[in-house]
Amino acid sequence: MPTMMIVDDEAIFRRGLRAMIAASDKEWDIVADARDGYEALELLEQHRPDVVLTDIRMPRMDGLQLQRIARERFPELQVVVISGYEDFTYAQQSMRSGARDYLMKPVEREELLRVLSSVKQDWLNKHKEHDHDVVPEGQELRQQVAAQLVAGIMQSNVQQMHLDLLSQIGIELTDPYYNCMVIKLDKDSVDNDRYRTTDPSLFQLYIQQFVQEMIQFRMKGFSFVFSDTEVAALVNLPDAAEGERQLLKLAESVRMQIKSLSNLTVTIGVGRPVKGFESMLTTFREAQMALIYRLVVGGDKVLEYEQSVKHQLFQSERKKWSWEALERAINEGRLHGIDDLVDSVIIELCQQAQTPELVHQQICKLLIHYYERSEDLGLTKAWLGGRDIRKLLIDICSISSRGELMEVSRQLFGSLTAVIAAGNRQLDSDPVAIALHYIEQHYVEPITLTDIAEHVYLNSAYFSTLFKQKVGKTFIEYVTDLRIEDAKKRLASTDEKIASVADATGFSNIRHFNRVFKNETGLVPKEYRERVRQRRYKHI
Repeated sequence: MPTMMIVDDEAIFRRGLRAMIAASDKEWDIVADARDGYEALELLEQHRPDVVLTDIRMPRMDGLQLQRIARERFPELQVVVISGYEDFTYAQQSMRSGARDYLMKPVEREELLRVLSSVKQDWLNKHKEHDHDVVPEGQELRQQVAAQLVAGIMQSNVQQMHLDLLSQIGIELTDPYYNCMVIKLDKDSVDNDRYRTTDPSLFQLYIQQFVQEMIQFRMKGFSFVFSDTEVAALVNLPDAAEGERQLLKLAESVRMQIKSLSNLTVTIGVGRPVKGFESMLTTFREAQMALIYRLVVGGDKVLEYEQSVKHQLFQSERKKWSWEALERAINEGRLHGIDDLVDSVIIELCQQAQTPELVHQQICKLLIHYYERSEDLGLTKAWLGGRDIRKLLIDICSISSRGELMEVSRQLFGSLTAVIAAGNRQLDSDPVAIALHYIEQHYVEPITLTDIAEHVYLNSAYFSTLFKQKVGKTFIEYVTDLRIEDAKKRLASTDEKIASVADATGFSNIRHFNRVFKNETGLVPKEYRERVRQRRYKHI
């Protein structure tokens, strides 16, 4: 016996269809009915009907969205749409998307019987031939590509082969720059009972489909379900700066429209653009890191990595001496007394903070800080084992007992200190050393003295004086030297255009690059390249 589900936002219409079908053809088993697309998705997972009879216009999720998501998850599902006269255009769209047939409101008994008879006959023929699901080749290939890409990201091994796989499903990513965003459903925007009883993958599938449709209208890219709680999107950009602005606009549009259409909220982390597909992992990790800040700034936001890290970390007031003592012990791998230091920090924080959220925020910020430092030094696996930093932060924010928070914090910071001690390694505690390391990694970006001072938690004027004393150069002089040395190497060993060299080494424009380069070397870049090549030619 074929099974059916009816979806319409009017209860009287659902009851009327049930009665009409029961009186006309008793071979149909109506296993469920739903008020809108969201409720329908939950019931589809539970009942797996053969046919869905759905209205077009419904709140939260309409019939078109339901059809696209349902057919993605249940490829053999037959969909019959119901529309009013004024919705006929939508019915046509639904037919193009694979709907079996459509009925006009008010539904005529004879027309309903005609459609259901045809659908039932196909069901009977199909079950004579085989009794198993077949995934369409195109969808199966897309799922394989997504799985391969997720595996590559998890193994930190994204290669040209992944671009080739995307090309097989018609997604050509040929522009030079790439960026990523990671989208996470805010669980508190879903009723608790509903979330517990619903397959979470249905939410992820809806978000993935929505994001993919938005991308198709605005830029080149590919969206995929990355985990049980995250959807990721990879986009391809012709220009880094403009592309980043467009992606942020897209992310904000995704956030707002999902909220408007479905009454769900999402938080979106956005990385920075990178050049070359093999560098995609960097921007993906940045998008995930930006998303972590949802725990300290709240959900229903678009969080940009650079802004989140720069402006959120350690911004609230705190007693420097107690935190500094803990930081110094961790950085030096000094286990003796570490538990007492952790306890004193937690006690002071709980006494000073006005709300539990502020306590959670500070602990999370400190953990994020050390997570990034441990990633740089390759200590994360030894410190956290297989635990995911995002899950760890969520667990921290669920703690409401001071004693439990102290116990967990002792374990976390104590184990990090032990890892540092066991490896005979120290995290730099000298702010200038930390600044130099950061500058060497980021000098091609538009960094400022204020940026670096904030990175090491010092006043700008004091940091400037300290930097000059220890390095023998001002901050600007040091950054300029790094950029000029990089530019020299590029001019001597590549055929890059002068403008490209300027952009790649952190200069705002070619005029500024020419002026600074000549001040430092006595030659403009073109003259320097020619002179180096002439000397090289003489030695051949």
